[in-house]
Amino acid sequence: MLRRFEIYTMSEGAAAEKERALESAFRRCGDFIPEMLHSVVGKNLSDARVQMVWEHAYESPEAYQRYMVHPFHANILDRYLLNDCPERIVADSPLGDGTLVGYSCEGPVYFMDHGLRKVVLFGLEGTAEQQGSFVEALRGLATIQDGVTLSVVEPNTFGVAWFDGVTPILPPSQWTHIWELGFSSAETYDAYQQGDSPLARAEASGWKEDGCDAVRQAVELHYTVNL
Repeated sequence: MLRRFEIYTMSEGAAAEKERALESAFRRCGDFIPEMLHSVVGKNLSDARVQMVWEHAYESPEAYQRYMVHPFHANILDRYLLNDCPERIVADSPLGDGTLVGYSCEGPVYFMDHGLRKVVLFGLEGTAEQQGSFVEALRGLATIQDGVTLSVVEPNTFGVAWFDGVTPILPPSQWTHIWELGFSSAETYDAYQQGDSPLARAEASGWKEDGCDAVRQAVELHYTVNL
């Protein structure tokens, strides 16, 4: 499967009704494009300067490619998103090439039908051992932390364009990994963020704790999920 996020900052002065129309178009996309799975639109609640997160998935690269050329994409979604469209309401992303990120997985390991989703984009560097140790610590969080319902971390293989599996169409993203967490409620999210677990402390320190040598940059988003 292909797991995908579109992350948007609204243009200054964008009309509220246009924002609602874009959100509605994202939510309705699966009604017209059957290849789209597990579509959720979230309002970012973190301090990151982005407002809207659209998460979804596809069974295969072929399903994703059919989505990309579907008339609903070209005629409805793109009118709000493309630079050369007078109805565009999104701005250039403060995340650089982080507007579009995603990864491959064997099945819907990310799935949750309610609760709060936390997404952290990482730019990792350093040795393979440093990166691997850090990633494994992230993956293991759901098994040891109360209130965490899932913890998935994978390399970002989307960047700003589709990768054909061999050669990237554009240079690799500055965001090398995506970490998804699920929480049963906003209260359990707050308890984790304010808690004393090693990863919570590391995040609060700006990922400067021992074991975080691989972290070059990171940004956190979170929003409610309600299917």
